[in-house]
Amino acid sequence: MIIRIITALVLAPAVIGLVLYLPGSMFAEVLLLVMVIGLFEWDHLTTRSNQGFVISAMGLLVVAVVTYLLSSQIIKNALPNLLPLIAIVGALFWLLQIGTLSKGIEYRRPPGTEMGYGILVVFCAWGAMVWLRHSNDTGALTVLIAMMVVWAADTFAYFTGVNLGRNKLAPSISPGKSIEGVAGGMVGAILVAWIGASTLLQFSGSKLIAWLLAAAAAASISVVGDLYISRLKRQAGVKDSGKLLPGHGGILDRIDGLLAAMPVFAACWWLLQ
Repeated sequence: MIIRIITALVLAPAVIGLVLYLPGSMFAEVLLLVMVIGLFEWDHLTTRSNQGFVISAMGLLVVAVVTYLLSSQIIKNALPNLLPLIAIVGALFWLLQIGTLSKGIEYRRPPGTEMGYGILVVFCAWGAMVWLRHSNDTGALTVLIAMMVVWAADTFAYFTGVNLGRNKLAPSISPGKSIEGVAGGMVGAILVAWIGASTLLQFSGSKLIAWLLAAAAAASISVVGDLYISRLKRQAGVKDSGKLLPGHGGILDRIDGLLAAMPVFAACWWLLQ
């Protein structure tokens, strides 16, 4: 527990600093590196092929760089902005996963197919976060508050579930998750979204309503991302996706909810504004 707390105390300020203070292009590069590490862990939960990971990572890097260039300030007037469209693709993917998760841990895909979905997932999450970061003058705060909404959903869900949880959400995938916990997580997420948007971003009226709707959708789908990675880990017979973060496991263990939530948040925010 002590190691877990120390890691969190080091990690949280580092993440906040990177989101708030890195220049836009450097933020995209560092985030892409994090996503490549997540893809490495995804590979070891599915295909367990280092060769497959190298090919996948190279492909992800090339596609991400080309997409970023096409969506950059330099030529945005000549070509449509691709990043919001990528966020929509990611959002649709996660909506479709709700049905597969209802089938429990028995539902399996071929390893190669699952790895392909991993590439799609990390790419769409990267695109969504980069777009949010560049969407307006307060893009850095927008990304940070959106991330805090997902963290709040997870934290409130945990404490609500521990104290009030009675009805299991997906017992074969994640025995500890309860319907009551999810409800508590939603309340916490919307509360944080409202406080952050009204105080830091100075949103009000219809813009605040759009923000809260996007936050609610993101918090809801973050549970799907969490369960999806939990299913991969159970099928692989491991507790954590990796060992990079002492006391916390791997990168995927920390960003599973964000992978699903950020494309949904970005897509909703883009469509509702």
